[in-house]
Amino acid sequence: MGSVATSTLSNPLQPPGVSGIDRQDVGGVLWTVVLNNASDGVSYYRSTNGGTSWALAGSWTISTTVQEISGLHITSGGELWIAYRTSETNQDRLWVRRCIGNALTFSAGNPLQISEPANGGVAGSIHTGLDVTVVGNPANGTARVVVAAGTTFSGLLGVTLHGVDQAANGTLTRNNSIITGKRQWMYPGTAGRSTPQMDIEHWGTGKGADIPHLWCVFGRQELRVVKLPWNGSTFAGPSSTVLLKSGLAGVDAIPGRWDGKVFLMAIPNPDAGMTDRVLVAERDASNTRTTWRSTPVHPTGVVRNCTLSYNSTSRDFRIFAVGTSTNLLYYVDFVRASGTWTSWGTVTGTAILGSAGQNYGVRHESAGSARYDVVTAHSGSPNTIVSTHQVLSYAPNTPVWDLTAIGVDNGSAANVSAALNLDWLFSDPDPADSQIAWALSRQIGAGALAYFRASDSTWQAAEVKNTGGTTARSLASGWGLTSDAPHSYRVKYWDSGDLASVYSDAFVVIPSGKVNPTITAPTVAQVLTTDSVTISWTVAEQTAYRVRLQILSEVVHDSGWVAGTATSYTPDFALGDLFSYTAFVQTRNLKGLASDEIQRNFSVDFVEPAVATLTVTPLPNLGVNRVTITNPTPVGLQPAVASQDVYRRPILYPYLREEHFETADMSGWGTPNAGTAARSTTRAHSGSWSYQLTSTGADPLGSYVETIKMPCQPGVTYFLDLWATASVATRDLLAQFRWYNAGGTFLSARNGIAKPAPAATVWDYRWAAATAPANATQMTLCAVIDSVPASGDVMWVDEVRVRVSDPELGVRIATGLQPGAVVDDWRAVSGVAYEYRAQVRSVIGTTIGGVWTA
Repeated sequence: MGSVATSTLSNPLQPPGVSGIDRQDVGGVLWTVVLNNASDGVSYYRSTNGGTSWALAGSWTISTTVQEISGLHITSGGELWIAYRTSETNQDRLWVRRCIGNALTFSAGNPLQISEPANGGVAGSIHTGLDVTVVGNPANGTARVVVAAGTTFSGLLGVTLHGVDQAANGTLTRNNSIITGKRQWMYPGTAGRSTPQMDIEHWGTGKGADIPHLWCVFGRQELRVVKLPWNGSTFAGPSSTVLLKSGLAGVDAIPGRWDGKVFLMAIPNPDAGMTDRVLVAERDASNTRTTWRSTPVHPTGVVRNCTLSYNSTSRDFRIFAVGTSTNLLYYVDFVRASGTWTSWGTVTGTAILGSAGQNYGVRHESAGSARYDVVTAHSGSPNTIVSTHQVLSYAPNTPVWDLTAIGVDNGSAANVSAALNLDWLFSDPDPADSQIAWALSRQIGAGALAYFRASDSTWQAAEVKNTGGTTARSLASGWGLTSDAPHSYRVKYWDSGDLASVYSDAFVVIPSGKVNPTITAPTVAQVLTTDSVTISWTVAEQTAYRVRLQILSEVVHDSGWVAGTATSYTPDFALGDLFSYTAFVQTRNLKGLASDEIQRNFSVDFVEPAVATLTVTPLPNLGVNRVTITNPTPVGLQPAVASQDVYRRPILYPYLREEHFETADMSGWGTPNAGTAARSTTRAHSGSWSYQLTSTGADPLGSYVETIKMPCQPGVTYFLDLWATASVATRDLLAQFRWYNAGGTFLSARNGIAKPAPAATVWDYRWAAATAPANATQMTLCAVIDSVPASGDVMWVDEVRVRVSDPELGVRIATGLQPGAVVDDWRAVSGVAYEYRAQVRSVIGTTIGGVWTA
């Protein structure tokens, strides 16, 4: 029990059919609303610990008396809604108010006045009793809001529905057209409070719905129900309602709750000799059939008022009622599994406030907390408002295997020489519950069940209940034989109340042993003189294979799993000159178990053609990107171009730094190593300027230019590319990353491929891809002239760029192109940024990739 607030009002809570307490899905925060002591506003109280303690979250006041408020409705998005009534200038004025989350902020047009019929100066003579419900559209942030008001005039009694639109920005506007057809139903009756209640056809949680048909129950001397079908954007009001029961003795409020299957309503039983019972009506979804249920006799005689709530898991429901001889609040459950009632019990030992014991309310359902949440008011100086939370006992939900943690697909093969990790997910209708014990069964083929005993890791003939909250068990290597039939494992668990779940579905594994391949080609450390490689292997048994090709820790080709018994594979990938590669081969045996990845290192050394450059011109009027290829004239030993292909990929990562040296600002570059540097117009790959480094020859490891330190993220792979040339044709040129920790201490460097340009002062393309070390938070970009540069050797650098490495390899959009070709890419999608690259094949069968160009 938790103390909510005190009140000087004689009736601080609404009639018991009205639910003044609700729960937010996010965070599980409980809320309740009450009239403040001055009756000129509403106070909001919240509990973040399931009702153990409450705090005033905030209040709002108006300039007049609030005659009554509706129950509290909280949407799945966490918004708090209430409707309320005032009496001003001889009018019964109805209002709706929306509160946003825990901040208790209100959006534009809030509150919104939705009705103002003349009441002849008698407050409540037209409207008494309110309810509010909301159907939200998560896709655009809008909502349809319906307010139901008990209505009396000219000897008639009934209900009126009012419509409200909520815009995406939260603005509220009156819009009765969201209810088509009729929205008011009136019948002969004696005036008095008549509080309608509404609910939508939700999933049983009180919040989300597939098709939110609207139900409304109302009446004072009659029990009437109406269903308004949802038409996609509006509710369709029928011409008449359904009369379920007459002869009621003036009921102030009739509770109505949709439990996920049927619409539940409860009234004090009006039948002769049955008035000491509560009568429950279950209306089916088609609104054509009613099932009636009557509770056991109430312990304190004739029932004066009642309400209900339902169990969101089992659809059992609980009736709350006050009898005649005392104002104690009692409850009783209907158990659907057995079709029987439990015995009455008391909610609290303290009488409910009010002459008829009517100051209490119950949350509509138990969803999210596995509790019935009750708020009650009791007499005192001042009166007190408290909450009571009746915990429900559930068996846990059926266990579900955590295949991600297990790492083996259900029904696939597993290695008996390795441990088998069995992981499951605990779930209970009560989110606060936990596992205290578990049992694990195994069946080999159609054999007898066996049960795991954790104390000695053995299998037993009878079920073993292992104490513990862990949701995983690792079976040591040797858990099966390769000759075994498939193993089926099932798990069950017990919650903190020692209630057991049923056993899970089977997790099936096929015991097997790895069969590893042996790579026969390329040979160990082989140097290939071509730009392609055929990878061959032998293996004892195979049903599928996978081949990957990697360079500088970056995967450049992956065949994926290919079914079949072929034992050789040629990747559709052009090898780069002077690079070292690793080939990985993995196979599956006859049971489908994957082998280890077997690797083979090899390198490539051939004479490559000149790198092509591209110019990309968008032509929106034609709907194409035009790609123009520029092929330099071969220099030195460079072979002529035979053909070339063009590739395209979307740009996933922007450049973190891009330098063309066309501006005089060199603040991003540090002091060169073993050399002097300046911007120069002597050489330029693009534009007019480049970065010129003149070596002093003082460092046999090379001279280099280096950017200032820039941030990097450990574990992220970066791609650096640049153009470089040198005054001497025999000097190696390379791109390099240098890694530093947060304190600026140098950690390591990572080079790209180092090789000389084809001739002195001829521009050549260089790149490097590297992953930042775990302790690196800063990096620099370097261009290096190596091979023991002598004093006076000059290197020029241009078009330096770096970004996060893009895993997208690109798609080929044109092939077999001649030098200087122009390609119109008409498959490019409007609004997507692309970049292109040319791959050039020479007349001697060697290939080089180009620069990705946007």
